[in-house]
Parts: sequence; structure tokens; C-alpha cells
Amino acid sequence: MKNWGSRTREVAHLLNPAFCARLLYGTISTYNIETQHGFPFPLIYLILPLLLHKHTREKISSRTQLLVWIQRNEKLLVTFAERAKQLVPITNEALEWLMQCEIIIIGTAAELEVVHAKQSLSKTAFADDEMKSCINKSEHVAKWFAKAGKVETIFYGLGVRP
Repeated sequence: MKNWGSRTREVAHLLNPAFCARLLYGTISTYNIETQHGFPFPLIYLILPLLLHKHTREKISSRTQLLVWIQRNEKLLVTFAERAKQLVPITNEALEWLMQCEIIIIGTAAELEVVHAKQSLSKTAFADDEMKSCINKSEHVAKWFAKAGKVETIFYGLGVRP
């Protein structure tokens, strides 16, 4: 992980831990609500590669089941495994931010759960249209994961080995 001061300006803005944490939060929170269960920890590493890649994000729709979507959008996933690998440190940093702020906890079954704080994270405060799109799509990803079945099925479908 590069020191914060040595990151390029564009990378520092796009991969800002608070913004990436907001995307993780949107997915985890929606998943918790949809399933009434904790979010499977390994899936945390699939969120940012889906949402930060603009062409992939634009095609995300929870109206289509994940595995059907994968079949229809194979070209978008050619580099997905590599993107996921490159974003592991950024995901870890964002998750650490959420945990330090006591927004997310790791439950006893190694699942991620939102701590019901006094205040939820805003979807629109200080967000431009692209940021709002990322945040909204984070909820679609949660619904995909909630309905897709086993963690292994999701990883296999996206072409990623844990």
C-alpha cells in the first residue's frame, strides 16, 4: 500500500477510504436487511471491483440475477479477477475505516454486520452524480449476493479464486 502522500491525486480521490467505505457500507447494510444475516466476509473483496469500474457499474441491475448477468456481460469480467486482486489493499483500508468508526463489526460467525448507530451514512450528502451512482449500485450488488447462493458460486461465476 502506497503512503497516502505518495498517491496520485486521481487515485487518492477515487480510492479515498471514506468513499470506498461508503460503498462497502451500502452493500453490507442492504445485505443485512435483505437476508437478516451477516455479510459473508470473503465477498467484501468483490464489491469495489464491481462498483469502481464504470462500464461494469453501468450494467449492474438487481432486476437480473447475478449468474444471468454474468453470462450476458462476460466481456466486462475479462479483467475482473485482476481488478479484484489490485483492490484488496484498498478494500482492507476501507473496511478498517468502517471498523474504527464502529460502523461495521465482525460477528461471531466471521460475518460483517452494521452496528445500528444513531445516524446512518448519507447517500447524497456531498456526492456528485457518479458517486451517487456508485452508492445506489452498491445496494444492487447486495441484492445480487443475497440471492446468488453460496459464496463459492459467486466467486466462481465472477472468475475469481479466493
